[in-house]
Amino acid sequence: MMLDLREIIGVPGGKVSFDFEPDMSEAASGSISRINEPARAAGNVINTAGMLTFSANVDAVCICICARCLKEFEHPVHRRISANLTEGGEGEDPDGYFLQGDKIDANEIVVTEFILDMEDTLLCNEDCVGLCQSCGSDLNIEPCKCKKEVDPRLAVLSQLLDTE
Repeated sequence: MMLDLREIIGVPGGKVSFDFEPDMSEAASGSISRINEPARAAGNVINTAGMLTFSANVDAVCICICARCLKEFEHPVHRRISANLTEGGEGEDPDGYFLQGDKIDANEIVVTEFILDMEDTLLCNEDCVGLCQSCGSDLNIEPCKCKKEVDPRLAVLSQLLDTE
């Protein structure tokens, strides 16, 4: 979605509001496998003493892969994002977004800032135990039946535990 900022570029205190459904199809990253459509982004661009600031509330439902048990789960996300907009040139904010004439691509800002603000590792729940490192069974469902490996340095001591 291209926002036309022509009316506020030279007007300190000027504001352009927006409310749209961003295209989050390219937003899969890290633990996020996809984002359910529709997501919602609502906010505004404000001219504060010649500095354009983009801010938005973004709501989306992410389909994630648990970092421990590898199961898919839904993760509702509400993020407040903000970014500086600039016309470009020397000394400008390197983390800002450049205007394309008098316009800015709001979808690009929303998707980029949403991805950058997400956690790298997501869990289906805080108590997720994960998978057995040996056999791969889901320890959230049942305990593993693998025989625990003994440290070779302590193998002699394990003979003391043998009762057979």
